[in-house]
Amino acid sequence: MTKQAKGSESSTKRSLALSFYTFLSRILGLIRDHFMAVSFGTGMVASAFSVAYRLPNMFRNLLAEGTLSQSFMPIFSEYEKMGVEEARVMSGTVISFLFLCLSVFVALFWFFAAGFLPTLVGGSPEYGALVVELSLVLFFLIMTASLSSIFMSISNSHHNYFVPSLSPIILNFSYLIVFLFVFPFYHEIRDKVFVLAYGIVTGGVLQLLVQAWYVYQNGYGPIFRLNFRHPAIRKIFKLMLPAALGGSFYQIGLLVDIFLANYIQNQNPGLGAVVSLDYSQRLVQLPTGIIGVALATTILPSLLKDLREGREENVPKEISDVLSFAFFLTLPASIGLAVLGETVLDSIYFGGRWDHLATVTALYPLVFYSLAIPFYSINKVLVSSYYAFSDTKTPLRIQLISFSLSVLVSIGLMYFLKHSAIALASALSASVTSSLLLFYLKSHQVKIPILNVWLRILKMVPALFGLLLWLVVSELGLKPVLLVSLMDDLGMGYANGSRICLLVSILPAVVIYFALSSFTKLPESEIILGRFLRKFRKK
Repeated sequence: MTKQAKGSESSTKRSLALSFYTFLSRILGLIRDHFMAVSFGTGMVASAFSVAYRLPNMFRNLLAEGTLSQSFMPIFSEYEKMGVEEARVMSGTVISFLFLCLSVFVALFWFFAAGFLPTLVGGSPEYGALVVELSLVLFFLIMTASLSSIFMSISNSHHNYFVPSLSPIILNFSYLIVFLFVFPFYHEIRDKVFVLAYGIVTGGVLQLLVQAWYVYQNGYGPIFRLNFRHPAIRKIFKLMLPAALGGSFYQIGLLVDIFLANYIQNQNPGLGAVVSLDYSQRLVQLPTGIIGVALATTILPSLLKDLREGREENVPKEISDVLSFAFFLTLPASIGLAVLGETVLDSIYFGGRWDHLATVTALYPLVFYSLAIPFYSINKVLVSSYYAFSDTKTPLRIQLISFSLSVLVSIGLMYFLKHSAIALASALSASVTSSLLLFYLKSHQVKIPILNVWLRILKMVPALFGLLLWLVVSELGLKPVLLVSLMDDLGMGYANGSRICLLVSILPAVVIYFALSSFTKLPESEIILGRFLRKFRKK
């Protein structure tokens, strides 16, 4: 095997390990969302929490899951070549400056929130006041998440992914502890939502402490110095600012989606548009987070190493292999969520304050979002590729175009499709982003063998068709019969019956997909099944 091939395979294999850790976190996230839906439903309190959490979560996703942390890594790698001590001083200087900036930012938000938030969210005075009160508690997450992201970047730059992957797991456990052990002592829904907010902030503090402890244990701990004249400050934030702005267009787009949904909800009382969009996005973020974030996180160090060691010729194949691998994993996820949308929603959320109407309200947004899962994932990979070249401005320009397109399409269609228009606009803008990111990579003399990528995708068609055929048969043919039998004959509840139906659909689909992939000898299936397939074939 050539060095080039080894490099490509190592990125995908490392991403598999990270995907497994992320998978555990996302499963906990689904359990968390179940308790959220059952506890709060889609009413006023749930909507207020969604809006209030969206503000700090926008920055958490921006800093902890991509753009800012990835733009930090090339500079940290550069300083490590000078020596460990220089890298520690540089990272400490960045964290000190970031802490100061974030402190001012959080203070300004606390001071002005009561003035602008009620105007933005609209609705009743009670609703606006609740959004403000929850935002003042939850906004502190920006501080803990931002600082954690720098520590996670330091670990990732050394290919240490396990402890950074614990960060979202810790946050999800903070939710579950509140749901299981604290909620039984509270009965008023308003009291519960504030207890949850304080529990989440506590989880954020624990995230930061764990990430910092791990970095110091490995000898890479930052040496804190608030030195505005440090030569790295200007260079770092010159790169970080476009990266942060570029990533913020996607996050601001999500925020604009919530405010547009809030407007639609105010015009259509009882629709539950805000929470429906929020939960649909979370389901789509399951495969996107497991696959897209994992691939993007692991490819950046690999590309940086290739560039640092003068192996520029490896870069196009490295990127194309990762893109093919992303399509191999995300296309079945996209098909699965689109076909099984209703069953998935009922399996996770149904019960308590979440009823059939809530499922119907969330179904079409989920279908539209699911169509863009491959694009959401490869966009993360492609943006990371630009960061390897220290190019943060090109993704910024592209994401500005996509953001504008998304807002225009949302506003143009929302009177016809209501909140579903927002999901459709997001899917369209994601596909445009992918096309532009691929096209402009040529500015770095990177010519992705697009034809090869398309040929590898075409080889996936038999496996995808087999998967689709089974999912349609199980959803339209088997589910109605099985669900009635489980409920009438065995006395099973609707939610548990839906979960059984979901397993009956998914498990054979996975077997069919990988069996056909193996039969057609897709290299992506070889990477995943690996030794098991080789031993099986020898027998």
